[in-house]
Amino acid sequence: MDLPPGISADALSAFMLVLARTSSWVVSAPVLSTKGMSPLGRLALSFALALFITPLIPAESVPQDLLGYVAAALGQVAVGLALGLLTRLLFSAFEVAGTFADLSGGFSYASIVDPMSGQPSAVMSRLFLLAFSTVFFATDVYQTVLTGFVHSFRVLPLDQLPSLAEGSPAVLGSAVTQVMASALQIAAPLLGVLFLTDVALGLAARFAPQANTLALALPVKTLVTLLAAGATLALLPAHLDILVEPSVLLPFRVLTP
Repeated sequence: MDLPPGISADALSAFMLVLARTSSWVVSAPVLSTKGMSPLGRLALSFALALFITPLIPAESVPQDLLGYVAAALGQVAVGLALGLLTRLLFSAFEVAGTFADLSGGFSYASIVDPMSGQPSAVMSRLFLLAFSTVFFATDVYQTVLTGFVHSFRVLPLDQLPSLAEGSPAVLGSAVTQVMASALQIAAPLLGVLFLTDVALGLAARFAPQANTLALALPVKTLVTLLAAGATLALLPAHLDILVEPSVLLPFRVLTP
């Protein structure tokens, strides 16, 4: 089959390998992997990234034999998925923070299926996830994440399958610990206010037993949660700035050529 003028077989082969990595990265990357994203939008982003990245790929990095090419394509799918999942790991602290708020504020009783994640989640968890997605695109965080992904083609070239770096289990363990610690820091203002509310309700039940504090607890905590959520969400950009650099560097600490 004749190719259009200006397009060589090597360039087309490199484009397909790059597309294998970009398409698998898009379906696992932070925010882009949510079910609220259009599949057509993901496909368009995958093609656009592949078109921009392919000229940066040296032709000699593409395997010439069929078996090696198929193995390289499958390897790029795995690499793209790993890059996206590792980048998304630390960002999951925002959803965990919303889960903490749901458990403390009593919103976990009204758990429904979140259309963005496809998983059961309560009100505050969905609110934190939506706020994170908004701040992700409203600031330059998405540019930093895309830059880190493009940089992966230099660190992890197409002709080499990466392996786990030395000490990667410790790095992953530290990352999971950072997720929990960051989630507590994000939700700390809200959790602190709810703790004081529980103390006040307990004192009211102790010194005014005739007041039905059990019936008042849920609406009072709901009102306090909604009022304190605004202050908590206002701090999300600052927490996102702290997490963006470790999130972009985490895949390169776990994977090595």
